[in-house]
Parts: sequence; C-alpha cells; structure tokens
Amino acid sequence: MKHNSQDYLLAIWELCESYDFTSEKGVAERLKVSLPSAWEGIHRLEREGMLVVNKKGMRFTEKGYLNAMKMVRAHRITEYFVYSYLEVPWDEVHDSVMDLEHDFTEQLLSNLYRKMGSPGFCPHGNPIRPDQGMIEISAAEAPEGKYYFVRPVLEDYNLLKKLLNAGSTPGKPVTVERGGAYLYLIGENGEYKLPSNMERTVRLRSNIGDEDRSPKTSGISIEKLPKVPFPLSLNEPHS
Repeated sequence: MKHNSQDYLLAIWELCESYDFTSEKGVAERLKVSLPSAWEGIHRLEREGMLVVNKKGMRFTEKGYLNAMKMVRAHRITEYFVYSYLEVPWDEVHDSVMDLEHDFTEQLLSNLYRKMGSPGFCPHGNPIRPDQGMIEISAAEAPEGKYYFVRPVLEDYNLLKKLLNAGSTPGKPVTVERGGAYLYLIGENGEYKLPSNMERTVRLRSNIGDEDRSPKTSGISIEKLPKVPFPLSLNEPHS
C-alpha cells in the first residue's frame, strides 16, 4: 500500500474515533490537502475496497478496518520510540513520525515494539492496540469539575502545544470550567480555552467514586464487522 493511502487511513481512523463521523472536508483539513485531492484519496480507498462512502459519510470495510488498525498501531509505536529514545518533544512527536512510520518493515516494527517492552500507549495516551476500549468521557460531555486527563485522540500540533503549556497531559489532574459557550481546561500550569471543534477529541476520566460523572467505555465503532483478535500480527497478510 502506498504511503499516501496509509496516511488517509490514519486520518480517517482518528477523525472517526474522535467524532464518530468524518467527511471529505474533514479529511482534507486533517491532511492539509485540497478538497479535490481528498476526494481522490478517499475514493481511491473506496475502489480498493477499504471504505464505503455515501451521503452520510464513510466507514471502513473489514479490509479497511484491518489495514487502518495496522497503520494506527505502527504510528503509535513509532511515536513511543521517538519520544522515549530520541527525546522528541511531546507536542512534536505526531508530526515527526509521519514519514518515519512508513520506513519500518512489519518485522522490524514488531521487533522494535517487543524490545521497548510492549508499551500499552503512545506518549499522548492513545492505545497502541487501536480497538481497545477506553474508560473515559469527552470534554464536550464533561460537567464542570475535576478530572484526570486521558488523551487527545486527534493529535494536532497546536492543540498538543497548548495542552503541554497548560500542564494538561496524560494522567495529570485537570479542572473543567465553562464560561458561556466556552470550555476551559485548567491544568497544573494554567488554563486553556479549548476550541469547540476539539472538545470531543479531548478525553478525560473522572475521580474514582464520582458517580455523577461516571466515564463510559469508548473507542472506534465499526458496524457489522467481526470481532478482530488483537494484537494483530504485523506479519499476517490481509486482503
């Protein structure tokens, strides 16, 4: 599979996991390409049997789902590697691996993952196993109060930079406050007015025993697909 197609699979996965929906416009904005380019990339995946595209949006086929999981897993393993071993800053990790993640063969990536101790999460808190259910709530659904920061599903550089500056990173305590139409995320270093289009992609977990804000299991949902065993062998071909 060409690198370009893999980037599309990664972008579509992140958008669907964040918002339960994506569109050609959303993919174009995520990949910073023109709308016609996004249209071509999406419909190329459709022709390859990876996507079902209609007026309601798009969803993965079984083939697309399996290939997307492999790509997301490769991306998050590579992120862990450059953050932990090459000391790439937390907010720069996502962008720094967008080329590198394609350079590892499946066997090398599998060996790298094992040598690093089979980590469960990338530096941003996203699970290495992409279909893993997460106990969390989106910032958009969170009432005012205290939480623990879980992850930003959509790894956007500007978002990551602001979260890092505010001290809102995985495992850190944060406070949600609302002022009019705005949501403020307050970390140990200050507050960040979360953009409305990012509220659903930022995930939080409430304090243990806080029944009023009980988190729910979330994760990407693909209709009418068989349960996929995981970890998915990186050497196992899928067609």
